[in-house]
Amino acid sequence: MSLSYGRGAFLSLAGMGLALCVACSAEQPYEPEATEAAAPPPVEAVEDASPVSDTEAHDDHDDHAEHDAHADHDDDHDAHEEHGDDDAHDHHEDEHAGGEAHVHGAAELAVTQENNFVTISIDAPLANFGLSEKTKKKSSDLEKYAEGLTELMGNAGCDLVERSADLRRSGDHAAMTLSIVWDCRRPSQLDGLMFTGFETYDAFETVEAVYLGEAGETASAVLTPESPFLPFGS
Repeated sequence: MSLSYGRGAFLSLAGMGLALCVACSAEQPYEPEATEAAAPPPVEAVEDASPVSDTEAHDDHDDHAEHDAHADHDDDHDAHEEHGDDDAHDHHEDEHAGGEAHVHGAAELAVTQENNFVTISIDAPLANFGLSEKTKKKSSDLEKYAEGLTELMGNAGCDLVERSADLRRSGDHAAMTLSIVWDCRRPSQLDGLMFTGFETYDAFETVEAVYLGEAGETASAVLTPESPFLPFGS
């Protein structure tokens, strides 16, 4: 075989190979493969490797119970103090409510005039009349204590019409209101009232007295054994 024939054969084979490569490239173009991002490795949950012992849990329970018991004790203590304050307040109100209205030796008197009638009301503790505050007497038994308490002054010509008593109790205290009604033929000639109860019952010390006339005239005074007269009118 000659050298020229061998070279020509090589070139022919090379050309056929190149043509074959071009044909393959035209039919199947090159496409790069998509590269998937590497997923991060899964993270496993880490459990607490130090479990709580039964002793520690029991201690925590005891501490919680002790705290609750202490709080309940404080609440009970506060409630007790509040109840004590209420009791003291109620006791103070009882003393205040009954203090001025129920003072042994003191009394209140009111005189009203309407037409010919003069009504006298006296409110006082039973002790002022020498009676026990635990007396079993009824109101009807006490009407007689209206005698000798007052005397109308003036030339009015008054006649006794009615007497009544009203007994009241409040706890350990007792008082009564006595009412006396007079019918006066000449009411314009009334000068005033003398409280003679200071002479009848030694326990009377002071009487707060007030007068209200038919025409609206008023008078007031604090009566004592040294000054027992209440003038009518201004």
